[in-house]
Amino acid sequence: MRGVRRRIAAIAGAAGTLLLLGGCMTVTGQAPGHRGAPGDAATPGAAHGAGEVGYAHPFVPLPSVSLAPVPDGYDPSADASAAVAAAVAAASADGRPVLLDFGSSWCEDCRALSALVDTGGVHRILARNYHLVTVDVGHYDRNTQLASRYVSLAQSGIPALVLLGPDGTRTDTGDPSEFANARNLDADGFAGTLVDWLYLRSR
Repeated sequence: MRGVRRRIAAIAGAAGTLLLLGGCMTVTGQAPGHRGAPGDAATPGAAHGAGEVGYAHPFVPLPSVSLAPVPDGYDPSADASAAVAAAVAAASADGRPVLLDFGSSWCEDCRALSALVDTGGVHRILARNYHLVTVDVGHYDRNTQLASRYVSLAQSGIPALVLLGPDGTRTDTGDPSEFANARNLDADGFAGTLVDWLYLRSR
């Protein structure tokens, strides 16, 4: 038993102290007794003890992201044109796409989509990666001129989602009527769609 303990102690001494930091660190260094070739000291991290086994370097921290507001539902009193213009201006500044959601609160599928937006994962994706604007179209009698710039609601139904690039150009996302049955969608599927759309190009 003592022999086993000596071996464990020797291994621990050779490997250095193991820090369990949740995968947030990288470990560099050389084995004990390794003197290295001339010039080794000039390698990155050498000035901070990289020659010691188990010396940990933190990854470069990611820049913080300013979260964008995520509207909840459709406001018939909102100035939709001004909201779209403001979102495009913000997109031009930070490079995030604009997502327009045309719908109305009387619509069951629109309410279902709003419920998906409120789920944690979807809400987080939208806040970090999009500028979402919800546009109330009433019974197809409100903000119709604005909607006609981007989509034919008579063909797509509501809710209708339109993706704009940071320059305000519409991006082709496929069939605009795919969300007219939003009650049949699930949060994971919608979140996956939003992630996929981040890689589309404007046309």
